[in-house]
Amino acid sequence: MKNIKYLLTIMLMFVSLGANAKTLNFALVSDIHYNENKGAKLTTSQKALDGFIARINEGDYDFVVFLGDNIDKSRKEILEGFLNRIKDIKVPYYIVLGNTDAHKVSGLTKAEYMEIVKKKNRNQNSSSPSYTFSPASGIECIVLDGTSSFMPSNHGIFTDKTIEWYDKTLKQNKNKTVLVFQHVPYEEPYEDESHNILDKYRYKYILDKHNNIFLIASGHYHKSAFMTDGKAVNHISVPALEDYPYQFADIQIKYRKLPFAKPKNLQIDGKIREAL
Repeated sequence: MKNIKYLLTIMLMFVSLGANAKTLNFALVSDIHYNENKGAKLTTSQKALDGFIARINEGDYDFVVFLGDNIDKSRKEILEGFLNRIKDIKVPYYIVLGNTDAHKVSGLTKAEYMEIVKKKNRNQNSSSPSYTFSPASGIECIVLDGTSSFMPSNHGIFTDKTIEWYDKTLKQNKNKTVLVFQHVPYEEPYEDESHNILDKYRYKYILDKHNNIFLIASGHYHKSAFMTDGKAVNHISVPALEDYPYQFADIQIKYRKLPFAKPKNLQIDGKIREAL
């Protein structure tokens, strides 16, 4: 496993993409832990988020994915403040649930959280915490919920229902390249038995069964890391925007327009950028 501070460069294709080459550009941001002061002074998370939005609007991105722990406490007013702050992003954005975002015992339920997101985000077509979107022909993105529904937990928890949906969705998109976005990583940047996925063997069964996953991106560990597993699936861990030096990931995927390339023939490049 390779830790990355400033640069991710992964070259997975050894032949030219040719004249039909297309590029998908997107940004990944995680663990903002957004909170607000009642006074005029901005919190660190507000400043970092404002800087991130500015970097996105200055760049050339197709979409943005927020990889969870978007808000610091699971409260409606904090979520609405977060969504009001990111409404000026000029490209489509998509929301992943983190362990601080929604839990039934103390805060918003997942359904309540996602309904608020759906009302505020015109690109959010589903109120389910697990859903798909299609940024380009031949590419399908899966947003996968792996958080506790009831009590707050740092563990990744993928229910039977979620695993069954994941399996079914991958099967339905067997002829597409799939990018997966979730909060808790399958491949951890470092070992931490209090933060890992419970019943990880069920997730491994899905990875072993399907050959169309190209990327699994996550946050949670507040650390940058990259590895490629034995099936050439890329695992990217994104640092926490709330932590100095306030970083996010800038990713580019190159592929053929027609016919669409299989995952093994794609090229992915990226770097870690600072928001401030």
